[in-house]
Amino acid sequence: MGILIAGILAAASAAPPLHYSFEVRRAEGTIYNPWTQSDDRVELRSFVGSGAKPGDFVAPVMHVSPGQQLSIDLDNKLEPCTDKQRADQLCFNDTNLHTHGLWVSPSGNSDNVLVTIKPGDQFHYKYEIPVEHPAGTFWYHPHQHGAGFVQVGSGMAGALIVTGNRLPTATSPGDVDVLLKDETGRPFPERVMIFQHIVYGCFDEKGRIEGERTKKDDPVRPFTCKAGEVGRVESFDNDWSWRYSGRFTGINGRVEPELAAAKAGGFERWRMINAGRGEPMRMRLYRLDPSAPALRAVKGEAQIAWRERYCTGQPLPMWELALDGLTRTAIRKTDVAVLFPGERKDVLVRLPERGRYCIVNDTTPDNPPKFDPPNPSRAITTVEAKGGRTSSESSDGLLQTALIRAAERALPGTDASAIRSKVIADLKDGLKLTSFDWHKPVQDAEISGYREAIINIVGGPEHGAFRINGRAYEHGRIDQVLPLGKAEEWEAVALVEDHPLHIHVNPFEIVSITDEDGRDRTDPKGPAYDPDYAGMIGQWKDTVLVKENDRVIFRTRYERFTGDFVLHCHILFHGDHGMMQNLRIAAEGDEAMPPSHAAH
Repeated sequence: MGILIAGILAAASAAPPLHYSFEVRRAEGTIYNPWTQSDDRVELRSFVGSGAKPGDFVAPVMHVSPGQQLSIDLDNKLEPCTDKQRADQLCFNDTNLHTHGLWVSPSGNSDNVLVTIKPGDQFHYKYEIPVEHPAGTFWYHPHQHGAGFVQVGSGMAGALIVTGNRLPTATSPGDVDVLLKDETGRPFPERVMIFQHIVYGCFDEKGRIEGERTKKDDPVRPFTCKAGEVGRVESFDNDWSWRYSGRFTGINGRVEPELAAAKAGGFERWRMINAGRGEPMRMRLYRLDPSAPALRAVKGEAQIAWRERYCTGQPLPMWELALDGLTRTAIRKTDVAVLFPGERKDVLVRLPERGRYCIVNDTTPDNPPKFDPPNPSRAITTVEAKGGRTSSESSDGLLQTALIRAAERALPGTDASAIRSKVIADLKDGLKLTSFDWHKPVQDAEISGYREAIINIVGGPEHGAFRINGRAYEHGRIDQVLPLGKAEEWEAVALVEDHPLHIHVNPFEIVSITDEDGRDRTDPKGPAYDPDYAGMIGQWKDTVLVKENDRVIFRTRYERFTGDFVLHCHILFHGDHGMMQNLRIAAEGDEAMPPSHAAH
């Protein structure tokens, strides 16, 4: 009842409808190339409009509120596919849109990824954001089956931030944003970082990436273009990792940008989104030696040595605040933000002193001995801390004090004394956030059924067929029907390679992660510990990495929304080639309702 009342009050003051209008078309621009220290000319499929200019290669940040209506018009201006392209499943110009992580309907004109917007067609999306939707970091991107790799791999992605300032009550949670304020009451500065891996290349007459290749027919790093040529993402031949392509990870449409200066000694909120095609990221923050030349002053082949020499000391701490946009049960201190494809991490960061810092992608876990070619850790960008003031107090103490004082300001007076006391007691007890956690654990008694997702590449990773539960994706087939209003437990297993599993509509609670021998992968003191899984148990997410031979158990509730949606691997090449299922949530008796994904 408390949540319902809070929702009614929020609806009464909901923000007016928000509207965006995009053309999906090819756009010309440039991307910085560290190998040549110059800008490469590129032409990429892009969102253009509503603030997105041709050549931005990232979509605008949308800010929406709980209870608000969001509408997005898409006008597909790409050229039509030929009959042969469609027959060969090489049509990359049909499109649609997915609001990744939003808790909204998957049907009709809402988050319906099963519609197809062909070249020359338009589609009007309308999302009704529930009044009880959690505030957090989400994102949006195309989700047309068979074209996701090419379109998202061209930079077609944007952040979608749900903002909120709801205070917790005895019966309903609040938004953690009300705590993230400095001593003057101003919100912590925020950075939105959309990490991208745009593997553009130039193509020969056979449609293959130009340049030297190995005896195994793999390209030799870096991809190069002849004078006057324009780089493009045009086929699955663009699906090469950095160690083959040499393309550098970008942030918000730019490669190695100099980030806006930070205030030394102050806290910032970093909203990080892995919007890449399929590469993992483990982001660490280091002090940068004052004698270091600017990153862009260093050629690509010398940047590994630059990082090893100048990004010094131990990585600085971060305080993990939210996973996939959902506030954690407690803030977790760490020195790495692990982001697999599709995942988001909200972290609090403090640059303690004036000077420069470097942000590094630590690829060490993905770079085993004799790996050829190697994939060494590399700097993504730098940021300078200016002004501000330093403190002899520990960052942990400063953060706890700031959050407690924010709680005291946000929850004054007699009426809020009980909840204020609870919030402050939680903060003093390991920075717990129980009054800001919108999803409560799924109890054993709630479980009404059990399901599995067996992820496999039949025939091996090089020439394999991509499957879930033994079947390749078919657009018109419903693979599983889920009961509205019930809760279920899932077991996900990867038989070949690692796969980030994403499920639309309803998030899920991580219950356990074990190896093939049943040993806990999340226990730092255990023999099977994997730091990529640290701090996950009991947390809610919408994307989880399932490593080869590991078993991930999670629970979810099928609340409010009915309709058809998908479960898939967020390595986009895998999803485009069949590693996806159609799911349906239906009320009892409606299991055989007509499909909601007719082509448009």
